Amino acid sequence: MVSEIQTFIESQLSSGSFSVYSFFFLALGGLLAGLLPCVYPLYPITAGILKSRVSKHKWSHPFVYYLGLAFMYAVFGLVAGLSGGAFNSFLRYPETQVFLSILLFVLGLSVAEFLYFPFFAGDLRNSANVSYANTFFLGLGAGLLSSPCVGPVVVSILVQLIAYQTEGISLFPILFTSLKMFVFGLGLGIPFLLIGVFGFALPKSGKWMKAVQWILALMILYFSFTYLEKAFVLWGFDSALSIKVFFTWTLTLVFLYLQKKEGLPHEKMKLALLQMGAFTSLIILILLLQSALWKLEPGSSHLRTNLEPIEFHGNLEWHRADSEVYRIAKETGKPIFIDFYADWCTNCKEFQKLTLTHKEWNQTFKNKAILWKVYDTDPIFEEFANNPNYPELKIGLPFFLILDSEGKMIYKSNDYLDTKGMIETIRKLR
Repeated sequence: MVSEIQTFIESQLSSGSFSVYSFFFLALGGLLAGLLPCVYPLYPITAGILKSRVSKHKWSHPFVYYLGLAFMYAVFGLVAGLSGGAFNSFLRYPETQVFLSILLFVLGLSVAEFLYFPFFAGDLRNSANVSYANTFFLGLGAGLLSSPCVGPVVVSILVQLIAYQTEGISLFPILFTSLKMFVFGLGLGIPFLLIGVFGFALPKSGKWMKAVQWILALMILYFSFTYLEKAFVLWGFDSALSIKVFFTWTLTLVFLYLQKKEGLPHEKMKLALLQMGAFTSLIILILLLQSALWKLEPGSSHLRTNLEPIEFHGNLEWHRADSEVYRIAKETGKPIFIDFYADWCTNCKEFQKLTLTHKEWNQTFKNKAILWKVYDTDPIFEEFANNPNYPELKIGLPFFLILDSEGKMIYKSNDYLDTKGMIETIRKLR
């Protein structure tokens, strides 16, 4: 159902025009994206930030926060125009997930009042003095943190920009796409606005507020762990290792904090964090040096060579050589399904699982199509990315193609949940 709604919204945005209907569907796409589980950790953060930012009008700070979030998406449109969509790919790297994990961890400590950042928390004793500029920049931060959840709707907006710029950078399409991204951000920010406004209907502060603070802090720390876990999975490690690292890091931080007998809580935590950061950096440096020396040893290699002509995932055979794929397709008359894959792409990994758990997809493509997996490190990936028919590859992954036996494109999508559309396309061809 969600996939069908996304496809419908994308079809409404496929043209270069902008109308009242486009405005509506852009905002609707943003609202749907705001309801995705990966956006949830920002809700308690928003509640924790805005609970102290009261003014004469209870909606003023939430509204400024809301505008800041939407403006961040307008900035994404500008950056995408100048970088060819590379920024969206950057947001999906495991290193980015680690950065977000650390940021959420620090925010969790701040909500629990173990750290004090005037810019984030404001003056709790005199919240009327909190500036609107601070609130606006915090809204920008919320937009940045929600950006890894960018889905097919956002990709469909940015694809238009890439398609318009085949002959170089042009100011009008960049500004036009930036406007579309801003409208999308307005839709995405609606839940944040509602949380900010109606959250102030709570009773005045008391002992119960301390419990709420701790609950919010624990929620934020949990989501900090989820980002770390995602980074470890993207790096190819077992997710259980992320649990051990997170637990060890937290336990060491608590130990360092308790060693400080004097000083205010936020001062002791700040020093403990600095020490923990120094220790962690030293360990990472040693591991990197060890890895570099290991690679220099004769016979050692940690790069994916992909020399095998076929990869096996469950009961599916994924071909790796383009010449072999086209040869088999011509001999059998079967269509070709291409999965463009990268280790840093979370949804690529989710789709790989889906191909085995979705029985109808699995049997249809196993028996009626030639499966071809193209990694972002393969030379042929750049050939596809430079093809003007596939501007989606300049935005990010995942991306899927279905070609007929002669190599003609029949279907393309960046929505890994559109299993229905993929199955129907294959069945029509056969």
